[in-house]
Amino acid sequence: MTENIEYKVLARKYRPQTFADLIGQETLVQILTNAITSNRIANAYLLTGVRGVGKTTTARLIAMSLNCESKKVNTCEPCGNCDSCKSIRSDHNLDVIEMDAASKTGVDDVREIIDNVKYKPVNSEFKIFIIDEVHMLSKSAFNALLKTLEEPPEHVKFIFATTEVKKIPVTILSRCQRFDLKRVESENLSQHLKKISELEKVKIDDDAIALLVRAGDGSVRDSLSLLDQAIINNNTTVTAKTVTNMLGLADRGKIYDLLGHISKGLASESLAVFRDLYNSGADILMVFEELLNTVHSITQIKISPDIKNDISIPELDRVKGNDFANQLSMNSLSMMWQVLFKGFQELQNGFHLYQHGEMIIIRLIYISNNPHPEEPNKKNPTREINQAKSETKDIIVKKKNSIKSNTNNFDSSNLNEMSNNLLVHISNFRQFVDYFYKNREALLHTQLYNSVKLISFKEGEVTINTSSIRDPHFNRNVAKLISKWTGRIWQIHSSDSNVGSSLSEEDVVNQQNEIKIMKNHPEIKKILETLPGLSIHSITDITDTIDETLDETDTEKQQEV
Repeated sequence: MTENIEYKVLARKYRPQTFADLIGQETLVQILTNAITSNRIANAYLLTGVRGVGKTTTARLIAMSLNCESKKVNTCEPCGNCDSCKSIRSDHNLDVIEMDAASKTGVDDVREIIDNVKYKPVNSEFKIFIIDEVHMLSKSAFNALLKTLEEPPEHVKFIFATTEVKKIPVTILSRCQRFDLKRVESENLSQHLKKISELEKVKIDDDAIALLVRAGDGSVRDSLSLLDQAIINNNTTVTAKTVTNMLGLADRGKIYDLLGHISKGLASESLAVFRDLYNSGADILMVFEELLNTVHSITQIKISPDIKNDISIPELDRVKGNDFANQLSMNSLSMMWQVLFKGFQELQNGFHLYQHGEMIIIRLIYISNNPHPEEPNKKNPTREINQAKSETKDIIVKKKNSIKSNTNNFDSSNLNEMSNNLLVHISNFRQFVDYFYKNREALLHTQLYNSVKLISFKEGEVTINTSSIRDPHFNRNVAKLISKWTGRIWQIHSSDSNVGSSLSEEDVVNQQNEIKIMKNHPEIKKILETLPGLSIHSITDITDTIDETLDETDTEKQQEV
């Protein structure tokens, strides 16, 4: 008669039994090792980090180490074979009390702990209280624990574990030694999964491990749970296709095909690939999450080309990602990321996910500046610049012809010199804005003066913050007019940066500085002291009050009167 052996999931079966088995937490292990071997043990520890990185496991290891009966000198590793270690491992130790704060949140539950504190341990050196998900305790429960936590008896130690440290009162935090457990790096997690696969005698592809690690998001328990599920699906061999089907992920090859069609502005082809992904059973949210991951991977490769040689990344991502990194600009990748991220947030709260997904793809295609086959007449900045160039050339040609017809005595060198003089030079942004005032473009002048923030200026190219301008054709109108007036091409760019300021803001600051200087003038200072309550509100040049439209004769008549 065969015995039925209890099946343990991989996360429990391969739970670390020593500090050396903890992966990705070298700093924590080093500090705890020094503390335990030098007998500098705190009265309370707080372990925080995302799910599945080893908080509860570390708490139990600390308890085993402190109460181990056969621990070697100058080491923190528990022996694992003594009665204390075995009882803690099987959750039967009377001196190590574990409490789940998610189910016991009230002050009465904490009072039970406080009442137990005064009793000495039964079989061990320390009585240890492990409180998991400690952030779930009520405010009154935390307050009841404060005094005991600050001055516990020598035989009592507290170990807290939480995923949301921000919810714990600072009065509790100040009484604990805090350790932040890091997410496990992909490389370490990949090696760990390979090791366990070998122990389980299961063959697994590198690409499949990469997908499991990415889905685990730095959590050892999540990754092992997914590996366990993949092994159940295929007992002997786990492939990338197995993991993709299991997780409901989209085919990575089709994701790159979809991204390629989007980047080329091919709407019908993009929607066809999206439809194929949907019909094959891929989850809509997963499709867009994969698109986000893909754009992020391409951006990483573009910034750090050496990433394409990282063997922990699937080969498809390395090859395709490198190709896309060479084709797409950083601006295009940034724009794609923003649209996809916004769309992904909308999908999480949406209802008609398939239709919503199609609209996000269309938004991605038509928000770009690329020309589209469906709209051959669609305007884009390149076409506008070329149009402006042709208009400016026409203006110069007309002026040249006019000069040539009126000056038959000039030779060709004189004509070229005069054509060069037609180009008007603008050295700063204020002079740039003044041109719109001089040419009676009052609305554009007002907007440029009051509502536009200058980010950078050089002749022929201006970058401005136009977030407060509602006219979508503002930049085009400004570029067209200034190019016409100056006889050269100007490019106007928009930026979201807030480092600049408008001319009106600069003038206010400058006038305040002038007022401060004026107040320190001896004569003005004397007047202000003589007339209490008098203040300077503004300074105006008297020449600015003369009507510029008056001709010289009118001005002379006014002076005679």
